Amino acid sequence: MCRMAAWLGEPRALSWMLHDAPWSLQEQAYRPREMVTGTINVDGTGVAWWDPMEPSAPPLRYVTTATPWADANLGSLAPRLHSHLQLAAVRSASAGIPHGVNNVAPFCHAGHALAHNGFIEGFRTGTARALRHRIDDDLVDAMDAVSDSLTLFMLVLSRLRQEGDLAAAVTRAFSDVAEIVGAHGVGASLNLVMADGTTLLATRGAIGHCTANSLYLQHSDEGTVLASEALDEGPGWQPIPVDTGVVVTMDGVRPFSAVGAIPS
Repeated sequence: MCRMAAWLGEPRALSWMLHDAPWSLQEQAYRPREMVTGTINVDGTGVAWWDPMEPSAPPLRYVTTATPWADANLGSLAPRLHSHLQLAAVRSASAGIPHGVNNVAPFCHAGHALAHNGFIEGFRTGTARALRHRIDDDLVDAMDAVSDSLTLFMLVLSRLRQEGDLAAAVTRAFSDVAEIVGAHGVGASLNLVMADGTTLLATRGAIGHCTANSLYLQHSDEGTVLASEALDEGPGWQPIPVDTGVVVTMDGVRPFSAVGAIPS
């Protein structure tokens, strides 16, 4: 199912979410507290971040099939790399989705990054083909892996071209997913975090019989963090309601209706 975390605010080391926080993604990789499906997240580690010196440049990305504590380079690199906007994840591979670095989130394309904590059922038996038919051809061609999460990312980017607004694009993409999984008699779990260089967007929700995963937000004067599970025992962690999304900028946090706007 994966665990993920994201930060927008004053620059922080990448190691903060990955290793340093009391309940970092390293901890959540082998002993998550609130996973709905699965027990561990040891199929890969990834982080995407924007260089504060080049905020308009595409995000940088580091992915590995190793756990956060086992990668040969991440432990020494992460404390020395700082960013105002970063997104990280540890992976629990879904059945039928191949192992390998290309399937480790966050995924990056066209100045955006996305991590998905969930799954789309029936992906290898029908829903993948139907979803791909709704993605722009050039974005299908850009896919270098086979996964429900990467397919969802490219679907959102296709809808973004039409909508021009990230929240509207995500909501429309979820509507596509709802229509397709409904036609196949299956469901989907749709927690995601997406970033574009200046903005974070997160959703918590599920379609059909699936249960929504946990997702928390903590806002302070320094910035805003989103995480599948609270990274520490400090105050201010708020659960994001089911079927809700949030748009986070340096000016604050704005909620929007996400999965809840989709007919069953």
